[in-house]
Amino acid sequence: MSVSSVSSTTSTASTTSTTSSSTSTDSSSISTDDFLTLITTQLENQNPLDPTDTSEFTSQVMSYATFNTLSSMSDTLSSVSDTLSSLSSTVSKLYSATSSTTSA
Repeated sequence: MSVSSVSSTTSTASTTSTTSSSTSTDSSSISTDDFLTLITTQLENQNPLDPTDTSEFTSQVMSYATFNTLSSMSDTLSSVSDTLSSLSSTVSKLYSATSSTTSA
C-alpha cells in the first residue's frame, strides 16, 4: 500500500483566525428551561452502549440546583440591601430635618 505525501503549504491568509466573543450582561444567563433542555438533549443523544454515569448526571443536576438556589438568594439579598440603603437614607434625611427644626 502506497501513501502519498501531503504538502503543507499554507499562506498567512489561511492561518489567520478570527475570534468572536459574545458578551453577557448577566452571570446567570442560563435559565432553568435552558438547563432542562440541555439535560434532555444530553439524555436523548447519549450512547446507549455507554450511557452517562448516574452519579455524574446526578452531580450535574444538583450543581445546577445549587447554583439556581444561590442565584435566587443573591437576588433576594441584593433587594434587601437596596431596601435597607433606601431606608437608611430616609432615616438620615428625617434626622437632619428634625435636628434643624429643634435647633432653630
